[in-house]
Amino acid sequence: MTALCDEVEEVGAASMREVEALLVTEAGCARRTEVVAVEMRADVAVDGVAWTSAALSPGDWEDYAFGAAFAGGLIARADEVAGVDVRVTDDAAALDVRLRVPRAELPRAAGAVLPGCGLAGGVAEACGARPRPARAPLAPEAVWRMSRALLPAQGMHRATGATHAAVFADRTGAPVLMREDVGRHNAVDKLVGAMLRADVDPADGFAYLSSRCALELVAKLARAGVRIVATVSAPTSAVLDFAEREGVALCAFARDGRFTVYAHPELIAL
Repeated sequence: MTALCDEVEEVGAASMREVEALLVTEAGCARRTEVVAVEMRADVAVDGVAWTSAALSPGDWEDYAFGAAFAGGLIARADEVAGVDVRVTDDAAALDVRLRVPRAELPRAAGAVLPGCGLAGGVAEACGARPRPARAPLAPEAVWRMSRALLPAQGMHRATGATHAAVFADRTGAPVLMREDVGRHNAVDKLVGAMLRADVDPADGFAYLSSRCALELVAKLARAGVRIVATVSAPTSAVLDFAEREGVALCAFARDGRFTVYAHPELIAL
């Protein structure tokens, strides 16, 4: 077993797989063993009724179910879920979310039946940011500390180069919860689900995303009460308009000891 394989085992072998590949360079060709991220289908039902499907990284199934139910408007609190039944086969997973109060009619799911990180659209309009008590402005050093801590914590990404990370960090910049997935939307859903299940107060920190500052991702976090979102890459005009309207501070290009604040700079101690 290689050293890389040992690391894969520590992170979770079900999420990654070794494959044989051929490296081609100007100097010639060489066979090598690569580690790839596993992507598998997950079908989500609500009280036995099919609701949505997604392709995501194996693991954290309950977190994903809670996060998807929250993003889709099925629940507003973790205690509205009686439980999640999980059945996993070699190539698919079936998740059945059991609500304490059954719904007569299911809302449209937030996630589309698409591979990876697809989203059906309309999430930003449907989410509605949840009001939270004010906190003191966040120190920039917290964002820089989190940016430096991200890669060492991304076991799956270091092994495969194929996953996104969504992190909730405390106000010092120390990671509290992190979820990785081949889909950036899936990673955020898993993170929100984990926050709900752990009863984390979103005002006690900020979110840090390894992806670009996409509207749907910020909208999901805003609905969960997160008011500061830092991302590795760029925002778009749509997410800037949303953040300005909903009171979310956006810190984009948050890497290498810098970031650019695009909305609500009063939430950052500048």
